[in-house]
Amino acid sequence: MSVETSVNEIISLVEEINAQQHYKSTFISECKRLTDNPRELSAYLKGKTQQEREDYYNRYINELLDRIDNASIRIASAFEDQEESSDESPELSALSAPEPTKKTKKKEKEVFYVGKTTRKKYLKEIGANEEIILRLKKGKKHISRPEEIVDYTVYQTTTYGKLSNAFFRGRTESLTRKHPEFYANLSHALRKADINILSKTYVSMQFFTSFLLFIFALFAGLFVSYTFEMGLVQSLTASAVLAIIAAIVTFTLFYYYPSTVIGSHNRIIKNDLPFVIIHMAAVASSGSKPSSIFKLILSSGEYKGIQSEIKKIVNYVNLFGYDISTALRTVATTTPSARFKDLLNGMVSTIQSGGDLKGYLQQMAEESMNTYTLERKKYVETLSTYSDIYTGVLIAAPLLFIVTLAIINVLGGTIGGFSVKVIALAGTFILLPLLNIMFFLFINIIQPED
Repeated sequence: MSVETSVNEIISLVEEINAQQHYKSTFISECKRLTDNPRELSAYLKGKTQQEREDYYNRYINELLDRIDNASIRIASAFEDQEESSDESPELSALSAPEPTKKTKKKEKEVFYVGKTTRKKYLKEIGANEEIILRLKKGKKHISRPEEIVDYTVYQTTTYGKLSNAFFRGRTESLTRKHPEFYANLSHALRKADINILSKTYVSMQFFTSFLLFIFALFAGLFVSYTFEMGLVQSLTASAVLAIIAAIVTFTLFYYYPSTVIGSHNRIIKNDLPFVIIHMAAVASSGSKPSSIFKLILSSGEYKGIQSEIKKIVNYVNLFGYDISTALRTVATTTPSARFKDLLNGMVSTIQSGGDLKGYLQQMAEESMNTYTLERKKYVETLSTYSDIYTGVLIAAPLLFIVTLAIINVLGGTIGGFSVKVIALAGTFILLPLLNIMFFLFINIIQPED
């Protein structure tokens, strides 16, 4: 690795350190501001304690400092090699070079040293602070190889996808040509749902899975018919109908599955977006480039809901070579979240017009946090209404129903031909548990993702 590459790496790492330190101070200030409001503070911390979040920033900054140490050592080694080679002439070096032997001298303990002039030159270029200078002076006893950071990810097909293409690739290509609009909607839904499968491979899997379910349902129907000793014609008819229904249901579920994922993904992004914008505003205020903002957020790993969308932006820049405006505009066309789409389009307009990106992100952060707070308050009020409904329908009503059954049992008689005992048992062990389960599922569906 050349000296220039190592210097550029140090400059980039210093920018990241400055951004993380600024965001850490912003995070601490925000926690102090929300101290008097435990509910908003808990939502801001996202299930973690303040100390855990601060420890994360400290660990990440230390990792960046370690990488600066490694890059600085490579620079020093390169200069030492150049000085040694310049002190000796080529002829003298050739004459004095020892013959290669199997045994080599034990390496002396490595000591990191950079000349005063060289050190001042490069520290001035990278804008390092006193903390970094002190760490560079200490040196390292053991130099570990820096971990390789992958700046992009590449699509890889699965074994099941390859098997599906082997059986139904021809059928898939034929149908997509005959019905382009039908499958264009499916392809767009797959992109918005962030399902990492090519559209034609997904259609092949749709046909292959439906075929497998058809065969399974057919043999299962024949087995059940044989068990109950049904006639041959009845068995074949029932099995064929069951198999056709299974194939149609599977085919339909495959087609509408991306839409359900889009809805779920949109809900998760909506809840992560306010905190992502706050993070972006903090990084932008440190003077980082727009592309560095998304790289830092992706490397933090804190926002799982929106991580896939940010990874697309990083892939477009690092893998395909798009400029940041084109990458943002491309992701805005496929993201399932309308709010995130508006944010990206606004960033594109600000960047291309030469506006203040820092001011734009800070304004969006304030607006998104206000919206998030209002939505949470609305949900709490809605939940209060549902709790009243639950109290009336599933607590008070069953008590009145049991009292009524007790009175009818004393007077004698039946209800709809059923005895009071049977109705009481059915209501206690079937109806009430079923209603409670349905209510629990309903509340679980409408609640925001944490």
